[in-house]
Amino acid sequence: MAGYVQWGNAKRAERIQPVYDPISERRHEIGKQDWERAGTQRELSSMMIACRVLLCAAAVPLVLLLAGCASLNSGADSAYSTNANSNLVSVIDRETNRVITTIPVGVRPRGLVITPGKTAIYVANSGSNSVSVIDAAKNAVIATVPVGRRPFGIDIDPAGKFVYVANAESSTLSVIDMANNAVLTNIVVGEGPTGVAVNPAGTLVYVTNQQENSVSAISTATNRVVATIPVGARPMGLAVHPRAPQLFVANAGANVVSVINTGTNTLSATIPVGVQPLDLAIHPAGNFVYVVNQLGNTVSVIDTGKNAVVATIPVGEGPTGVAINPAGKYVYVTNLRSNSISVIDTESNKVTNTIN
Repeated sequence: MAGYVQWGNAKRAERIQPVYDPISERRHEIGKQDWERAGTQRELSSMMIACRVLLCAAAVPLVLLLAGCASLNSGADSAYSTNANSNLVSVIDRETNRVITTIPVGVRPRGLVITPGKTAIYVANSGSNSVSVIDAAKNAVIATVPVGRRPFGIDIDPAGKFVYVANAESSTLSVIDMANNAVLTNIVVGEGPTGVAVNPAGTLVYVTNQQENSVSAISTATNRVVATIPVGARPMGLAVHPRAPQLFVANAGANVVSVINTGTNTLSATIPVGVQPLDLAIHPAGNFVYVVNQLGNTVSVIDTGKNAVVATIPVGEGPTGVAINPAGKYVYVTNLRSNSISVIDTESNKVTNTIN
């Protein structure tokens, strides 16, 4: 996803960080001496929303996608994660919290999404301008689809017919026909598209345009932009409510979550959260949204009925990605600087396990 996001706890931009630019894939040194003294390399975390699209600066997974894949481990849920520096997708057994295998994909994989039937995983490779298609039963790549420049965010329609890929450098959205794993069309959206989310009806696709502070709404019937909605600074992650006409957008540059009325395509609420919200996920019941705040080292819990934060949960250092298991019992948060995953119990809103 586009935008310049610092890693670490410092809150003043002048104190931190080389800034990682996913559009150009170049690193700009800012405050280099402070950076080197910190002893940690940070990257921009890129997210995609509905499947969580985040960059990975280490071996720890930064994109976590939960799926009930019986073929992977005796019917137990599995988690898939992209590892950008190693060009791998990790398959994690959630019962043992161990990586059971890794799958080579394209260069610098970012976002990923699993098909509704849980038979395949589509992975956006930002460094090779492609999407890898993984057979979930074989844990092997069976196809590679060329797309636009710097693909980041990715999502799939509920019917399992089309995959949508945000190309940050091309400012386009590629539509992949899953019947033949080929690009059907490329749709021009805003500048620096990064996050992608398809609504539950499969009629609209939403894309965050990080460099324009907006969200594009695209009709899946016509493959045309039907609305452009202003939001906060540097929008990244987004997610559509499973039933209500609501779209939640994490704005990393404004420390707020924008709530869009999807019936009118207008902004209906702005919710202050923690420092540098990068990603978010909606509970399957639709009652809560979990927002990861990278510089706050916290997760904000939003009550969707009140559009207000009702809990703040401390997690590891540098949280960047979030996913909820299908049963809605646990929230998984990837922590870049801690090199860990925090497991949150949704009943108590407390961290009950840390996976290292």
